[in-house]
Amino acid sequence: MTHMVVIKRNYFPYLKLPISKKAFGSNKTWRGFIFIPIANAIILLAIDLTSYLNIVNPLRLGLTLGIAYMFFELPNSFIKRRLRIKSGEQSQSNKILFSLIDKTDSAFGVNLIYYLMGFVNLKYAIVLFVCSSLTHVLMSKLLVRFKLKKSF
Repeated sequence: MTHMVVIKRNYFPYLKLPISKKAFGSNKTWRGFIFIPIANAIILLAIDLTSYLNIVNPLRLGLTLGIAYMFFELPNSFIKRRLRIKSGEQSQSNKILFSLIDKTDSAFGVNLIYYLMGFVNLKYAIVLFVCSSLTHVLMSKLLVRFKLKKSF
């Protein structure tokens, strides 16, 4: 949600440069690839400092998971650009499939990395994937409702 506020208010406009407009479209920018990992690291550090979770190296974990979040959004964008679906638009022929992928791609990536790093077993990685995917759906609906995002 924090990233959507950054986008809506156009904070850090000098980072609003597409990573590769041809490959991923204009919405995948350096701003996201820089802001999300850093914000994630700071938030995870704050959670660690204010709780009894004792997260091992919360800054590194936050950065790693933030990068995974962004990286795993790229294949879907790449495929959409090859299918001539414009940035920020929905596929008309495969709407349900692409909507499902849009809401699960980053959750899959983050939970895969979390699993591979040994923080959770496969059972919990799957549970976290389902929970984080549902959270993504809920957050997307809230962002649209509060006009921080144009479409679900």
